[in-house]
Amino acid sequence: MSEMTEGKNTINQGKNVRFAREFRGISQEDLAHKINKHQSEISKIENQGTVDSEILEQIALALEVSADFLKAFDFEDTAKNYYNYSTNTTNSAENSHDTVNQGHIERVEYNYPIEELAQFAEKFLNMQKEHYEKEHQIVIDVSKKDIEIALLKQELEFLKNKK
Repeated sequence: MSEMTEGKNTINQGKNVRFAREFRGISQEDLAHKINKHQSEISKIENQGTVDSEILEQIALALEVSADFLKAFDFEDTAKNYYNYSTNTTNSAENSHDTVNQGHIERVEYNYPIEELAQFAEKFLNMQKEHYEKEHQIVIDVSKKDIEIALLKQELEFLKNKK
């Protein structure tokens, strides 16, 4: 059964990996090197609908994106929402209401403006990068605090033993 059928999950983690990799300007071979895999494995990953969670975590670190982005970003749904948001929704709602009342479904084709989608995706990835950088800084700060605490504990023990 196709993963594009209505009501089905359209998240494609492999495509998310490819999208993030290409956006970062990294080749499959370079990504493979960063996560100790072979280029052919990256190709296989990018063609899978669902990717092992541990591998997604490694790829997310290598590409400096959120693992949640790779796991759960639904490009098609986001594009549809973006498209619907940026069009005149009043006419759409009225037409949809009439269509539902008539008891049939019309086929709707979306013509997404590629440049706007690319800008949207770039903004989204920049937001993800900022989030990743903030998380990374928090981890560094916590590590520094842990080191300070450990040093203070050592100093306290030294002073206790000195008495």
